[in-house]
Amino acid sequence: MALKKFGLVAVMFAVMFLLSGNVSAMTFSRIVKIGEVGFPAQAPYHGFIVRGENYNSGTPYVEEFNYSDDGTPIKTYTKGTAIFDNLYCNYDFNLDFADKPIKFGGKNNYILGLDGSDKEIFKIENNGGIKLYVIYHNYCGTQLNILGTQKNGNWVNYIDSKKISENYFNSNEGYKKDGGIIYDVPTCRDDTIIIQYRRWYWNGESEPEGEFNFKWDDNAQRFNVEHIVY
Repeated sequence: MALKKFGLVAVMFAVMFLLSGNVSAMTFSRIVKIGEVGFPAQAPYHGFIVRGENYNSGTPYVEEFNYSDDGTPIKTYTKGTAIFDNLYCNYDFNLDFADKPIKFGGKNNYILGLDGSDKEIFKIENNGGIKLYVIYHNYCGTQLNILGTQKNGNWVNYIDSKKISENYFNSNEGYKKDGGIIYDVPTCRDDTIIIQYRRWYWNGESEPEGEFNFKWDDNAQRFNVEHIVY
């Protein structure tokens, strides 16, 4: 009888271990920049900068007297679709910023619309079999989104810095707002994506005041969040 009880306990423990392991089984190896798109602040350009893409349907315009750091002429684009890795980006320079002229998502499935300010695009490499990307803007204020796929292929906007600010800081952020919350480019460690935050002041940015840790829940197909104040 004792042996049977031991076997039952062992099986239950094994099942509990497997279930708990599935909660945050995915690990993140690195976050690497793969491109950029948008209009740099105060730039004298005729369209959006698009760099790092593996495909772009737009027609390039060579900006006169404007050169990249490597000495090559700067090219801009007014309308088209660009692909960064597996992330699709539809852009239209002729639209007002309020009309969300830059959109991101899957093919024919744009789930995130943003203004035309310049965005950096990062890929989050992982072993979970899903695609994850960071869209990041920082100029006297930040906009940060993490979007990607679920296992079924559906695209989801997982993390939105505007919602974080609303939930934790009473939306205390904004363009050139003294003391407004701003966010750093995410980093990763094992099973966690880390986003530090600080404040923007007219005389410079503060040191980091805390961080948000995002761990993947494989059963729910979403991130769980932990807020840490330094």
